[in-house]
Amino acid sequence: MGLIIQSLRESLGMSRYALARDAEVDNSWLRRFETGKSGIRVETLIALARGMRVPSATIITAMEKGLENPDKWLEEYLKNRQAS
Repeated sequence: MGLIIQSLRESLGMSRYALARDAEVDNSWLRRFETGKSGIRVETLIALARGMRVPSATIITAMEKGLENPDKWLEEYLKNRQAS
């Protein structure tokens, strides 16, 4: 889930610091979450969506896509990161 949030954040051109500030979450927690070292509550997921100014459904849809075929999603994510 953390990589999906990171992917959405990066696609919006938003820094981790800016998202943490706008979502009113701790920057160090967001770093841990994006690297898979922390979990998330629904309320925080909604706060992240608000911070990115996207509907919560955007995050849920991205997570559903990622969970349908995690290997393919990760491959595409890594390819897009290298292209950036």
